[in-house]
Amino acid sequence: MSLSELTLSELTLSRADEAMTDRPADARDLIDSAEQLAASLNGWIAAGQAGAFPDQMMRQLMAALVKVYAAKFAQGQRPVLLDAESEVSATAVLVTTSALMKASNLEIFELGMWQSWSATR
Repeated sequence: MSLSELTLSELTLSRADEAMTDRPADARDLIDSAEQLAASLNGWIAAGQAGAFPDQMMRQLMAALVKVYAAKFAQGQRPVLLDAESEVSATAVLVTTSALMKASNLEIFELGMWQSWSATR
């Protein structure tokens, strides 16, 4: 496959793979497993089977990903969570954001205040 045939996600992943060569094998295994899980979940969604994914597993994955992002944020990193290649609709983002805020007992006012105080806008 030539460089021009790679999607942005594939190119980003290949660069991430290159950066991973100096990391321990367990980190590479984790990334490989995460890539496989993401592909499997996208397959379930495409097949109309998202409702069959266990809620408890979804909560565990969501909690882990939120913690990873927060840890990166605390370290000064601001990774882009979604890009055009991810094909996530604005509605899906709003539904998920609303559910996360409700689960955390947060109101939109508190989000606005936090963004103002922390200069994260």
